[in-house]
Amino acid sequence: MNNLSLKWFLWPPLTVVAGLGLLWLRSGGLSATAAEQIIFRYGPFERSLPIADLEWFATTGQSSPKLASYLRLFPPGHRQQLRLALQERLRLSPVAVAQLLYSPLGQEFMVQAGRILQTQSRQENALALRAALILAATDPNGLTVLSVMRHYPSPSIRFDLKEGLAILKNFQHTIYKTETILNVVRQRAIANQTEAIPASVQPLLQLGLWRWLEMPWTAVDESPQRLQLTGHARPVEADLYLPIVPAGQRVPVVIVSHGLGASRYSYRYLCQHLASHGFAVIALEHVGSSARQVMSFPMGYVSSRMAAQEFLDRPLDVTFVLNRLAAFPEQLYPWAGRLNLERVAIIGQSFGGYTALALAGARLDFQQLRRHCTSTLLTSFNVSLLLQCQAQALPAKVYSLEDSRVQAVIAVNPITSALFSPESLGHLKAAVMFVAASSDAIAPPVEEQIYPFTWLTGRDRYLVLMDNATHFSTIGEASPNEPVLPVPKALVGATPPRSRAYLRGLSLAFLRLHLLGDEQARQWLTPAAAMALSSPTYGLNLTQSLDPELLEKVAQAVK
Repeated sequence: MNNLSLKWFLWPPLTVVAGLGLLWLRSGGLSATAAEQIIFRYGPFERSLPIADLEWFATTGQSSPKLASYLRLFPPGHRQQLRLALQERLRLSPVAVAQLLYSPLGQEFMVQAGRILQTQSRQENALALRAALILAATDPNGLTVLSVMRHYPSPSIRFDLKEGLAILKNFQHTIYKTETILNVVRQRAIANQTEAIPASVQPLLQLGLWRWLEMPWTAVDESPQRLQLTGHARPVEADLYLPIVPAGQRVPVVIVSHGLGASRYSYRYLCQHLASHGFAVIALEHVGSSARQVMSFPMGYVSSRMAAQEFLDRPLDVTFVLNRLAAFPEQLYPWAGRLNLERVAIIGQSFGGYTALALAGARLDFQQLRRHCTSTLLTSFNVSLLLQCQAQALPAKVYSLEDSRVQAVIAVNPITSALFSPESLGHLKAAVMFVAASSDAIAPPVEEQIYPFTWLTGRDRYLVLMDNATHFSTIGEASPNEPVLPVPKALVGATPPRSRAYLRGLSLAFLRLHLLGDEQARQWLTPAAAMALSSPTYGLNLTQSLDPELLEKVAQAVK
């Protein structure tokens, strides 16, 4: 999905009503009333448009005289974009929509969206918008902008045009700034291609020599550390992928941490790939933020404090598992004494990226949280802030979540900008690879990966940019028996197998170098090798250095 299509997917209600409202300002507006209408308010002035006129236009392409007076001011191509935005349909069940909107993240989003949408009585009403979204999901034709308008529990919807237009302008600027900085990263990767291209990168993508055993594992963490930090015990679930290697051979250990609303099966393809190359892989299920947990939110059940505790529980899950593995549970008897738990790597995606960085020694920075969490989604266009800012509900103190056994981290689409500061990322000693996706609408690559990459000061740091990839491109297929978070297909993107292949190859090279000390693997962690691995459609860019001053100059130039 390119940035233009992404823009029209993410903000169709805003672009539709703001665009029509802007035309009203230019044309002087027309006075009319309708039983069901959208009212544009700009300061003391108001004008209305029947929702039925928009429905007729979306269905037939024909416009009423009133709508035509607006559309005449649209460039021809924009009229078609408006119609497509009105036709965009999401196939989501009402139950799934309700579960998401009643979650802490959903409630915060409703509050923010309610600032520009109001009921007929001119009151900000997040409850009205939530009801409209849930009811619209019951529509046989799917959830659309128009069905949301039709189900809004008020005879009319008032849209604050002045604020909406300012948000739209800021959004267009953000898109331009993002693409400009992504081009800087691409150009940097090209400029750094000083090494020779490896003879072949294909061995990175192929299964290794070893067969492996897969087994589930569960336990309950009642450790003093857990009880002291969170006040509760917690079940921990995992799948173990154990390579069957010769007796006496030590086995390196890799932990995989999934993102919010995912599961331990999300990266099964990666776990199997690494196990075939001789790594013992433990895929964790973080029970407080898994797909099963998110999809089971009762109405108003999870408090902000309970949601915030997941920022502590997740790293503690990993430390607990490593401690238990060190005790060699009975089912691991054939591997007793063979798992190398002194040097461990963690691969984490999104929320799992935070988990991995916290374990490597990056500390929550509450001053950074306060600075970033004054912004709203409607001004920052950073969906991940809805999650990150929940950490503010924790008591503001220093949390020691570091585990010295963690020596290498691969953070895929990590959430970082509000949770960590340049100081908290700057002292990391572990080898770190940030993987960013150019079309990530959840954890935007510039704010969440590219700028934070420049805060890293260690020698072994890598920034990978996958072109035409989204927040979900590297996630594998869900297990048939597992619940799936209802993310719209347009937001998920094409999820090409190439993105997963990139992660398989880069992870293997990174782990061989920084976990096993295999210097030959360094040849695969270069801009030239990344270029050789990439395809023309889904480019792959890798760099180990990026000048923050250059990024700042670029950002200032596009203002």
